[in-house]
Amino acid sequence: MQRIPLVPFGTAGFRGPMKEGLDGLNLETVLKFAQATALCLHDSPNKKFVISYDCRHHSKEFAFAVAQVFSGNGFEVHITDTLMPTPYLSFLCHHLDTAGGIMITASHNPSQDNGVKIYESYGGQFLAHEKKLLECLKKADPIKLSFENIHFVDKKNVDEYFSVIVQVLSKPFDHARKDLKIVYSPFSGCGSTLIPEFLRRTGFTSFSLVDKQLPVDADFAGFKKPNPEDPHNLYLVQEMMEDLNADLGIATDPDADRIAFMDKKTQFTGNRIGAMVLETLLRSGKKGDVHTSFVSTNLVDAIAKKYGRKVHRYKTGFRYISQALHENPDQFLMGFEESIGYLIVKGGSLDKDSPHMALYVSELAHELKKQKKTLTDFSQELDEIYGIFREHQVSIELKEGQSGEDFVENRVLKASFPSLADKKVQKKGVHPEMGIVVIELESLQILVRPSGTEPKVKFYLKLGPFKGTSLEAQSYLSLVSSQLQEMFQNS
Repeated sequence: MQRIPLVPFGTAGFRGPMKEGLDGLNLETVLKFAQATALCLHDSPNKKFVISYDCRHHSKEFAFAVAQVFSGNGFEVHITDTLMPTPYLSFLCHHLDTAGGIMITASHNPSQDNGVKIYESYGGQFLAHEKKLLECLKKADPIKLSFENIHFVDKKNVDEYFSVIVQVLSKPFDHARKDLKIVYSPFSGCGSTLIPEFLRRTGFTSFSLVDKQLPVDADFAGFKKPNPEDPHNLYLVQEMMEDLNADLGIATDPDADRIAFMDKKTQFTGNRIGAMVLETLLRSGKKGDVHTSFVSTNLVDAIAKKYGRKVHRYKTGFRYISQALHENPDQFLMGFEESIGYLIVKGGSLDKDSPHMALYVSELAHELKKQKKTLTDFSQELDEIYGIFREHQVSIELKEGQSGEDFVENRVLKASFPSLADKKVQKKGVHPEMGIVVIELESLQILVRPSGTEPKVKFYLKLGPFKGTSLEAQSYLSLVSSQLQEMFQNS
């Protein structure tokens, strides 16, 4: 009888808890995912495949098992000889002219999880082949294994990756950049393999590393969910910044595709960094359009409009942004999602890329420091130009076995709440273009969707332009957020 894995395919491949059985990540299911992917790509003109892995329990073991499967299916296999960031794997997919790639990682999920991110030949996560992959999963027996034709990725490719992403800087190296004091945490993951070296190579030599989160650690130094998007997880960075009087704090998630920033006054959201980066790109005369998700800030629409550029929006999942860059690079300026993932360079990664953003935002902070300004000052400047735009996210944890789709259908759509925070609910329903539930109030949109990577439902609050002060905007969002929590968390 055919044993078909039950781990769902989400916005970033297969991801779930490491446990025995078909509903967990284990050697059997990983081998089947690999065999299905090899079958899916069997007719590819390029018979090369590339693999890397993060710091999680069993990641290396799973990666080398995947290598044996692709070898057994007639592919020339290239695998990194150590853990490396996900964006580097994305770069290798097209740089080595492969049929595709696999990254063993569960990104920012809890330490008991792992996953299989699958990439197209151009370096974006599986999209065109998704339907075929799921069909191939039904016939992923027998598993073909071989030790032949497996090679380690040449380390010269790191330099070639760096030579591409350094193009985000005004010049490759500047001694004056040492004046910017930086604190960096890799959250015990892959970022430590590249980001400190890249900072050093470009002149940002005054950086310090968070000691407790520097050693590679599959348990993430005790952090339950190693996600730098959560401000509560940045306290070690903040403490070191205060001790050293540092200008900029940087943190990356365990597979180093997502990146968070903070200065002495502010822990920035992905939405705010995305808006600030877009403003600097357009202000400097760069051309091209913005690509983002439906749930990301509306501030970018106001910025793009000022400069005569377009904003293209997609379902959640960076693979849609990657595809846009692949299909029309001349029209692409920037891609980002509110979940601290960004891409502004062409020819490097086609997935979220933290190393190049570490360089770009560091240079922005350095240029502002020379003007006796900070990132917080620049953020406030955007308020003065475009008005108040603020965002917040409410996550509702699901009970074991509870379906996110059922929760949205039965609890959110069917729930009766004529007002929130004393503001009338003007509209509630499934948006025809977005395919997700949208709730509209005065100056506020609430978008609701099940997470594609975790057992939760997310409410994205997008406020703006808001007629009032920044403090009043935050108070409004806080009140709406608390009411949503009360309504849905225990349902």
